[in-house]
Parts: sequence; structure tokens; C-alpha cells
Amino acid sequence: MRETNGIIAVTEDPFIRKLLGDLLKKRGYRVVGSDAAGTIDWIESGTEIVDLVITNAPNRFEAVADKVAVLYLAGAPDPEAGSRFSAFRALQKPFRPEQLLAAVNDLYGAV
Repeated sequence: MRETNGIIAVTEDPFIRKLLGDLLKKRGYRVVGSDAAGTIDWIESGTEIVDLVITNAPNRFEAVADKVAVLYLAGAPDPEAGSRFSAFRALQKPFRPEQLLAAVNDLYGAV
């Protein structure tokens, strides 16, 4: 049986990682932190379910663009960053909690 990791937060900023975890766990989501390489390994191996990746560097996930939904967080999101992904949204920082929740609800399990 495959294990679900739910939402993977891939960001270098510990404050953002904690904020994401706190907000989303209150809504019943499972959130874990990881690095890009580890997350890609989970996605490619198929041994773990990754429902959504939240990151500030979506280009790191282009190799698995057809296998995972991505929520891109940035102060000035690149409008072309999502062109290769089958399920993608960009959220400009600073964002309100309800904006994050709406984006997660739209993308969670979309792939």
C-alpha cells in the first residue's frame, strides 16, 4: 500500500514552511517539509502519494510536471513558470490565508 504525504512544502524559508504547515494542518491537510530532490524521488518512484507541492521554485519540478500539482509562491511570480504543468497556480506574496486555502483546495489531488 502506498503512503500519502499529502502536501509537500519545498521552501528554504523556515517561517514560510511553518506558516504553511500551521494554516493547512488546521484544515485537515497533512503537510511535510522536504527538499526538491527527495520530493521528486517520491513522485517518480510511485511508492508515496504526493497530492500537491508548494514551492518558490517550480522549475525544479518540471521533470514531473505531468505527475504533480504545484502551487508557486513568490513575491513576483514568473507568468511563464506554470506553462509545463498540468495543474498549477501561482500565488503572490504576501497572501491572505483564505487565498492560500482556495488555491490548495483547487489543486489538491488534481493530478
